[in-house]
This record gives sequence, C-alpha cells and structure tokens, in this order.
Amino acid sequence: MASSRLIPILAATLLALLAPAPEALAQGLDRDRAKCESKDNRRETCDVGWPGQTSMVRQLSDTPCVEGRTWGATPGKVWVSGGCRAEFGPRFLGQEVKCESSDGKYRECGRGLYGQVNLIRQLSSTACVEGRTFGLRNGAVWVDKGCRGEFRVGESSGRYSVTCSSENGRRTTCAWDPKRGTPALLERLSSSACTSGQSWGYDKKAKVIWVDEGCRARFGVR
Repeated sequence: MASSRLIPILAATLLALLAPAPEALAQGLDRDRAKCESKDNRRETCDVGWPGQTSMVRQLSDTPCVEGRTWGATPGKVWVSGGCRAEFGPRFLGQEVKCESSDGKYRECGRGLYGQVNLIRQLSSTACVEGRTFGLRNGAVWVDKGCRGEFRVGESSGRYSVTCSSENGRRTTCAWDPKRGTPALLERLSSSACTSGQSWGYDKKAKVIWVDEGCRARFGVR
C-alpha cells in the first residue's frame, strides 16, 4: 500500500524537475525583444534577433533615450550611449493602399512603395491572388482582372522582402530599396525555375529586381 501511494508523489516530483524554470519561459516569450544598456555612459552594442528595422519598446533609464542621439540600430544590432537603457523590438514600416481594378482593367495605385505587399481585406467577389491579380511593381501596388482590395506595403515581422512576378513569361521589374543591401532569392513561388542571371537579377543602378521566363519569387536580404 505504501509503495502504491509513493508512485504519484514520485511522478509529480519528476514532472516538477523536468519542467522549465520560470526564467526560461520568460526568455522564450521575450525572444522578439532585446535589452541594451549603456553602463557608465559608455556606448554599448547589442545583438537583436530580427534583421529589419528596430524601435524602442520601453525606456528603462532615467536618462532619455533619443533615437540618433543616445540610441540607434543597424541590421541585427542596436547601440546605446549616454546612460540610455531600454528594451527594443522589431518595427513595422508600412503604408496601407486601396486599389481597385474597375471593369477588369489593370490599374496601379500609390508610388514610392517598397517591401512586401499583403492583402488586408478583399473588396471584390473576384479573387485577389498575389502575382496573378495583384502585386507590387515599380513602387506601386497593381491590380488586374477585377481584383479590388486594401493592401499593406512595407516590412512584416521586421523582415524586408519583395515579391516579383514574370507575367505571361515576360520580363518584369519590381522596385527595390537599395539601402537594404543586395537582394537574394528567399522563396520561389512559381513552377518555373528562378535562376540568377537568367530568369532573375538585380539592377543596382535602376534600383529594381527583374524577373523573366515565368519566374515568380520572394526576394530579400539573407
């Protein structure tokens, strides 16, 4: 009888020992944040877990944290100085655009837009399919074949990327922000091959990615 009563006690003890510590759970929840502290007013540089833009989430110091003066960021890193102590996280930089293909005709909306285009809300009964009836080209959102919707263009989850599609196997160009660096192929979305220098490439002078021969893919900085 005594041994049978000990079994659940031993099982509960074993589960408690195997359970992650509270600190480990907290670190898991805060993986999209990074704390950086300037000690003795010195400049410190800290690694962050996202590749895109950074924003200050919470100031921890009495000394003001002013972007460009006592803190700043580069891809994958954030720096602080002058006694600034704060928590930082990824920043979404984007713009919302409404674009409608009236009478099934091609239309472009907005200008100077960079990044990834995402459909927020479809307004038409006709399906809005990225690369087929909507996309981002030459700094503008384009819609076609009756697609009407609201779109967000910019960074998603701190990552900058551009989706570019070769329509009907023809050469197409998509705007690229040169400040992000040189684009690389992140994900092929077409059945057609996307081969660097043959069916896709980057024109640094024109600030565009070009695709050809049916290539449709998402490009970004690795």
